[in-house]
Amino acid sequence: MKRRIASIIGVLALSALVFTGCGEDSTVSKVGTAPDGSEVAIEKATIKYMDDTVKGGYKTVSTEELNKWVEDNKDMVIIDTMPSDNFSKGHIPGAVNAELPKTGMADATDEQKEAFIKLLGSDKSKTVVVYCGFVGCARSDVGAVLAKEAGFEEVYRVPGGGVAWQEAGYEVEK
Repeated sequence: MKRRIASIIGVLALSALVFTGCGEDSTVSKVGTAPDGSEVAIEKATIKYMDDTVKGGYKTVSTEELNKWVEDNKDMVIIDTMPSDNFSKGHIPGAVNAELPKTGMADATDEQKEAFIKLLGSDKSKTVVVYCGFVGCARSDVGAVLAKEAGFEEVYRVPGGGVAWQEAGYEVEK
């Protein structure tokens, strides 16, 4: 009888772990990555991001790794592709601003392209990091593609952009 009760308690404990998100905070009622529970939207943005990265021929750097680069004063150019009013509210330390269209390369004007390329400088071996607001934002893809087309070798895009940077609690510059 005691063995049977112990087995039932074990099954209930295991079930509790499984149904609460594999041991994550049980006070959180949602399951998944999206704050609003829309895992489909995150999946869609992730697939597009991955496809853009392959097509664009650039690399990805995580928010955490970029923070290490910033702390280590890595020789790089960081470009925030959001509108200037967003940039002025807070950006990754050392970043410069070049607004690019959120709808993609087809909507980038010659002036935007030229301004972006000018910020890259002339050293094609220098690391270029491009970011925008969040995973589903296409502005950073436009910048990464422009940098690759201009002949830059080490081009990185930050998936979570400025939102992930701030959510991680890293320093922002104003």
